[in-house]
Amino acid sequence: MRYIKLVVLLIVVTANIALAQDNEQKEMNFNYDYACFKSENGYLYLEWYVSIFTNHLQYIEDNNRFKAGFSVTVSFFDQDSLVMERSWRNANYVDSLEQLTGNQKLYSTNHFFLKPGSYKAKTTILDENSGRSKEYESTVDLTAFPIDTLIMSDIQFASSIRPDTLHNQYYKNGYQIIPNTDRFYGQGLPMLLFYVEIYNLKLADEADKLPYSITYSIYNSDDQLVRKFPARAKHKPGNSAVEVGGFNIITFPSGTYFLQLDVVDSTNSRTASQKSKFFVYRPGDFEGEPQPTQELSPELVADRSVRMLQGIYNNMEEAEIDNEFGAAGYIATKEEQSIYKTLDLIGKRQFMPQFWAKRDDSINTPQNEYRESYLTRMYTAEKEFRGFKKGWRSDEGRILLMYGIPDEIERFPSGNETRAYRIWHFFSIQGGVDFIFVDRRGWGEYELVHSNARGELYDNEWTRWLDPNK
Repeated sequence: MRYIKLVVLLIVVTANIALAQDNEQKEMNFNYDYACFKSENGYLYLEWYVSIFTNHLQYIEDNNRFKAGFSVTVSFFDQDSLVMERSWRNANYVDSLEQLTGNQKLYSTNHFFLKPGSYKAKTTILDENSGRSKEYESTVDLTAFPIDTLIMSDIQFASSIRPDTLHNQYYKNGYQIIPNTDRFYGQGLPMLLFYVEIYNLKLADEADKLPYSITYSIYNSDDQLVRKFPARAKHKPGNSAVEVGGFNIITFPSGTYFLQLDVVDSTNSRTASQKSKFFVYRPGDFEGEPQPTQELSPELVADRSVRMLQGIYNNMEEAEIDNEFGAAGYIATKEEQSIYKTLDLIGKRQFMPQFWAKRDDSINTPQNEYRESYLTRMYTAEKEFRGFKKGWRSDEGRILLMYGIPDEIERFPSGNETRAYRIWHFFSIQGGVDFIFVDRRGWGEYELVHSNARGELYDNEWTRWLDPNK
């Protein structure tokens, strides 16, 4: 098991809070991570990932815009001897400095071919405008992959994964993978995404149709099992396979966790396991408890919640309210939709707090958790599924809003004989339901073609939509 010894949770949280300070007052910091994969001729393929917050860099005017530039240098030493070094440059442009906030990151990655061994790695970032730099050192232990044993690569944690054919620095085996260099998930990033490669699967002969299976498990820092997903059987594409996974961690409290992947080859019953650390951080877990509400009646708490929402909508423009109610149309009654159409701006501002109050399932708190959860999914849909129409209007956006974040997503890239498709799995809804989406037009917009959920589109012959000639 190989992973970077990251800073403990509390220290990182404190560092993230410091990002809100002025640029001149804070030290230039960055995050980095790496993952090792199998290569040929005795070498290992090492990917190195770096990220830096935009407000840690200095931006200067450049043709009516603002530009920041930084260079990355990664050096590997065997004792005191330099083995390999690589430098590369990055640039970022913004139209206004007001666009820079404390939660925007710039990512960069590069790769190295190294022999197995123990190395000292130095990672340096230079801000080309201010001249400031920062360097971190780490020890990297690289172990050879055996040629006759079922084994997995390192787990690469990601902030975004999607099928792609553009061979840029983030491309790998049919996917664009944006790394998550600090391995933090939670608010703003509720889906844990990862990529791993499986090597030395057994293919006995042409008649060997036995699959392999993979199981995801989550352990906390005390090595106690937190969650385990059912084993899933997979067809072998060859002696090696790629596993791209994702599931929501929105209910996990802040802390340190481990993702463990277990693979079983049905042909020879060989097993392989890989385990790697990640973190969950939710700001609310570190804030003081809200003012006690146990002395208030449920009616007064509910009234307090409505008044809080009223203040929010009184400061919203009509277009913002219309967009919010449009996304909420999946859960609105016909009567509510008819009433909303007759309202002016003042009426809409008064209507929306009552609309959400009816759906508040935590009446003992002044916050409307239902609304917050729904809007979080709406923003996710806008970001992830936007195309020719609003993200929440897409099929994936609708399912996300109506059913929540799936427990697992399987992604299948397009090929010569198949269209790209995705399968969303919900294990705790209706005894377990699946939604299958296909990129039928090749535009990157996935349409629902089949589901076993009650009231949804059911098509037992949905695989016909995978044929690119139909």
